[in-house]
Amino acid sequence: MRAAKNSCAQRMRSRAVVLVLGLSAVAGCALFQVRAPSEVRTDCATAAVVGLHWSPALDGARAAGYRILRNGEPIGATAELSFADTTVSASMTYTYVIHAFDAFGHIAASAPLSVTTARAVPNGDAPYCPSPLIRSMAWDWSEGYRAAEGSDLWPVTWGQDGNVYAFFGDGGGFGGDDLRGRTSFGIAMISGRPPLDAAAETNLYGGFQARYPARLSGKARSIIAIGSDFYAIASIYRSTDPKFRRPQPISGSPEHVELAYSLRNAYSWRDGDWTFCDSGTDGAFCPSGFVNFGRGNSGAPDRYVYLFGSSPAADHRMQESAPAARTYLARVERRRILRQSAYQYFAGLDSRSRPTWSADVERMQPIFTDRNAPQPGCGNRCDMSGDLEDAVFDAGLKRYIGVAQGGLLAQTSFYEAPHPWGPWTTISYNNIDPATGGGGWGNLGVAAGESLGVHPVNAWTSRDGQTMWMTYSSSGKAPADALFPPPGSGLDAFHLLRTDLMIGASP
Repeated sequence: MRAAKNSCAQRMRSRAVVLVLGLSAVAGCALFQVRAPSEVRTDCATAAVVGLHWSPALDGARAAGYRILRNGEPIGATAELSFADTTVSASMTYTYVIHAFDAFGHIAASAPLSVTTARAVPNGDAPYCPSPLIRSMAWDWSEGYRAAEGSDLWPVTWGQDGNVYAFFGDGGGFGGDDLRGRTSFGIAMISGRPPLDAAAETNLYGGFQARYPARLSGKARSIIAIGSDFYAIASIYRSTDPKFRRPQPISGSPEHVELAYSLRNAYSWRDGDWTFCDSGTDGAFCPSGFVNFGRGNSGAPDRYVYLFGSSPAADHRMQESAPAARTYLARVERRRILRQSAYQYFAGLDSRSRPTWSADVERMQPIFTDRNAPQPGCGNRCDMSGDLEDAVFDAGLKRYIGVAQGGLLAQTSFYEAPHPWGPWTTISYNNIDPATGGGGWGNLGVAAGESLGVHPVNAWTSRDGQTMWMTYSSSGKAPADALFPPPGSGLDAFHLLRTDLMIGASP
């Protein structure tokens, strides 16, 4: 404490506080010590998350940060005035205390706050509190657009030339079907803005009446344009894969995940020479999606490209008994994206809520966790949790809009955050009813089948950021009460929907 007081006195003397105010060093230290936060309250208290919020003290020194204690044990730290405890259980009572601390080691504790969580909801609980900015999403299901039946996946990116580029697989793309123009790895180009029609749609690389023939076989789960170059998180068949020598085009994809790339255009695709992960290892980091910004990735805040992904190895290190879906974050300088050694991984926040990064995957920490437990139903077992898989930066709202998906298309939910690493809040949470297999996003239920991706199209986001478009596909068919497409329609196709983000507060 003596050292802290001396430091405080030195700081005061350097600012001439003692001379101006006529205070002693000891009195000055008392005046400028950190004070306890006040008005600690909850933003939400569900079976999955307790959101805490507090106000800083109006007098005393400004806090360097806050430590959060639950039942007397520290569970996290932040420089913000809020914290989400995502490690809670249903129908439990917890006592929280917020410790403000300063740079000199002083600590001031808030009054305790007792919180009782709600019972678990059969359809699952959103893993994060509701967004204070975007209160809901209004989907225009009645005007949904459907094309390219027989082709799946449809991740998209905004090209530097203003066009939208989309991957499609195991079909003929626009104008084709399962037989006509069938390709394994295809790229389509979409010009203009919705409403779309055949005149706006071109199969650029592979597919029906394509401009250029496809040379790769496999699938891409996410693509990004960086300047005039294109990259895909992909699974490409190689000569060592068992299916490689089957008649082309080969359906499906191998288990390994790598980067495919096309430099200076979107029709010269090649496979990279290394893999992120494959079925023969635990997988240090298996990417699922890029974070896309503006045209050719313009508007990115720094020189990095960001990727969401999973990590079986990191999950194993957590040593938690309950299952959870965790999302991890990697970044790489855009000019070094093809160099495996250049990747860094999010390793947590420091005491001032700044991200830390490490090339050591052993230090990797999740940015998003969904702890909804599996439930009986769905013909066997319903996996009720989902990972963040795709995101775009909404420039109008200055927010990242992320899409989280479970195993089924109906299990698609939407989140927002001020940074790619969070903190995330919920815009729209959607899950199935495990008892009936119905409901979920668009009332698509279990019948809609396995999700093959829901992808935001940042090229068509309105200037104010409040209107967005998304593509999607899946392996099943629309049930009788689906909002779109018509009941009985196969979802192995290109689907496009508009959504309006309903704003509840100013950003």
